[in-house]
Amino acid sequence: MSLLSIINSRLGIGIVLGVAKNTSTKTGYKLADFAAKVICKYPKSTLVQSTRANQWVISGQKLSKEELDLQVEQTIRMTAQSIFEFYHYMHNYPAILEKVIFTPKVTKLLADRDGCGEGTIFIGPHLGNFDLGGRAIALHGYKLFVLSYPQLNSGYAWQNKLRQEIGLDIRPMSTENMREAKAYLKEGGFVVTGMERPLDRTNYYPKFFGRPAPVPTSYVRMALQTHSAIVVLACLRNAHGKYELSSSEPIYMDPYKNAQDEIERNAERVLAEGEKMIAANPTQWAMTYPVWPPALEEMP
Repeated sequence: MSLLSIINSRLGIGIVLGVAKNTSTKTGYKLADFAAKVICKYPKSTLVQSTRANQWVISGQKLSKEELDLQVEQTIRMTAQSIFEFYHYMHNYPAILEKVIFTPKVTKLLADRDGCGEGTIFIGPHLGNFDLGGRAIALHGYKLFVLSYPQLNSGYAWQNKLRQEIGLDIRPMSTENMREAKAYLKEGGFVVTGMERPLDRTNYYPKFFGRPAPVPTSYVRMALQTHSAIVVLACLRNAHGKYELSSSEPIYMDPYKNAQDEIERNAERVLAEGEKMIAANPTQWAMTYPVWPPALEEMP
């Protein structure tokens, strides 16, 4: 069993949840930092290798081995702290509302999109603390239909069950759930899905940071079929240890005669907004799966 599979198992999540709920933030951050150091002691693990390849690509393939080592360590530590914070605060709703800041732009965007007669698809890069951000939006009274990664092990299924509260309807991506999401969009609802967790199988490889990537694209056709707008939304840690919601402007998909171009070119417009957010906050990018598999053999 790999290190990543242990962390994402029901046992691994149960341990993290138990520790996070019963420790102070000071102790929790220390434990998160310790866990990150332990993980980094296994440089050949899938988790470390994937993080390393991803960080190398988003740096423009410019980091040296030593610089890349440091960037990976900082990224894994930031990811561990964010996981601790999510499980520590997940049922403390006043603390979540205090921890997550709504910028004026996001406040206006949510208010404008709610009840405007159009559906909105929020695309979330794995930045900062996207789970806390989603809970904060739900706590402000917005109902979110969340489409999660389709292949769920028992750990992921339990995570989704823990998240299904306060207006969050979380379901794995499937034909039936996609159909229900489209119906919800046609009613003017909010649908949320991830941006860049790589797929095992796909026919589409839009360019992401200049390289073809097997990332999700189903939201493109969903937006076209329901006449919905797409908004890239991230929950980024600021210098004061809080999180700020940041968003793109609404993006409307363009129809193409060629189906391949329609999916890939539109997805690239969405991914370009995510690139800006990731490039500005590289160590907050909690992507531990290889987005560009060839980079595993190319990095220093």
